[in-house]
Amino acid sequence: MTTLFDEFSAARRQFLGGAALAATATGLGAALAPGTAAAQAAASAPSGYRPPQAPPLKDLAGKVAYVTGASSGIGLGIARAAYNAGMKVIIGYIDDSQIAGALALFEDKARIHAIKHDVTDRPGWIRLADEAEKKFGRVHLLVNNAGVGVRAQVAQATHNDFDWGFSVNVAGVFNGIQTFVPRMLKYGEGAHIVTTSSMSGILPGGKAGIYTATKFASAGLMEALRIELEETNIGTSVYLPGGVNTNIRLSENYRPQALRNATPSQAIAVPPLPTPGAPPPQGTPPSGMDPVEAGRCVIEGVRNNDLFIFSHPEFKAGIQERFESVLASVPVGRTVPQERLALERVTMRVPLYAAETAKLQANPRK
Repeated sequence: MTTLFDEFSAARRQFLGGAALAATATGLGAALAPGTAAAQAAASAPSGYRPPQAPPLKDLAGKVAYVTGASSGIGLGIARAAYNAGMKVIIGYIDDSQIAGALALFEDKARIHAIKHDVTDRPGWIRLADEAEKKFGRVHLLVNNAGVGVRAQVAQATHNDFDWGFSVNVAGVFNGIQTFVPRMLKYGEGAHIVTTSSMSGILPGGKAGIYTATKFASAGLMEALRIELEETNIGTSVYLPGGVNTNIRLSENYRPQALRNATPSQAIAVPPLPTPGAPPPQGTPPSGMDPVEAGRCVIEGVRNNDLFIFSHPEFKAGIQERFESVLASVPVGRTVPQERLALERVTMRVPLYAAETAKLQANPRK
C-alpha cells in the first residue's frame, strides 16, 4: 500500500530536477540579480541557499477550492475571496442555521456547492473529497479553516477541553492534509494548502492556553509541510490573523456531547454575528477585521505562495519582542564540539527561511 510519505518521496524525485527552472520562469532569476534586496539576502544566507518554491497556484480562475468551516467568519470570507477570483468553491459547514445565508451571497450558483462536514471525521474526509471531485473536479486549493475557541487555561483545563481543541484545530488540519496531498500529487496540476492558525499561534497573549497550544501546533504542521513539499508543485501557507469578526467565541455550542465538561467551561458571552453580508446593528462599532478583507489577504498569500500570511500589522512589534526574547535566551561564548555540529546540521539553519526572506525583501507585502 502506498503511503503519504511514499507520495512525498516520489514527488521530490519528479520535481527536483526542474525546481531551479521553475523559479527562473517566474521571474525570481531577475529578482536575484546583483544589487537587488533579494540578492543581498541570498548572499548572506546559509550555505545551501536555494530559491523559494515558485507559486504553484498563481492563476486561480476556473480552479477548485475547498474551505472548511466556511458558513461564517473567516472561512466564509476566504470562500468569497476565492469565488471572486474566479474559482469554483465548496463550502464545508456544520451549522445548518448558517448555510442558507452564506450561499445567498454567491450569485453564480453553478460555482458554489456546500457539503456538511465534520473535520474530525476521518472517513468523512474521503467522502468529502470524492463528492468534491464528482461535483467540480480536482481540488486545487484546500483551506483548513475550521476551528474552535477553547477558552480553558492550561492549569485549569480538563482532558475534555484538551481532546476537543486538538481534535478540531490540529487533527482536523492533519486529516485534510492526509486526504488531499496524495490526490494533489497524483494530479500534478499545481495546488496549495492553507491552514488558518491565529496570532495566538505565534504570539501567546491571552489566558487560553489550550487554544494557544493548538494554534502553535497547526502553524508548526504547516512549516513542516513546507519543508516536505517545497520540491513539489504544492504550495503551503499558514494564516495568522488577529481580531476578525467571527463566531468563534460561540464554539461551545458545537462541542460534542461526549467531550462536554460536568461544569461548562467559562466562555465570553457575545451575541452572534448578524446574517452573513448584513450590516451590523446601527451604532455598533466593528470589533475586528471584516472577514472578506481577511479572505482577500489569504488569496493574495496563495497567489504568492507565502509561507506566513499576516493581515494585522499592529502585531509586528509584539512579534519582534517575542523573537528578540527567544534570541536573547540563546547562550553565548560556549564552545560547540564539531561532532555535535555534524549531528545537528539539518535543523541548525533551514534554507527555506532565507529563501522566503529574500522573496519578501524583493517584493514586500503591503
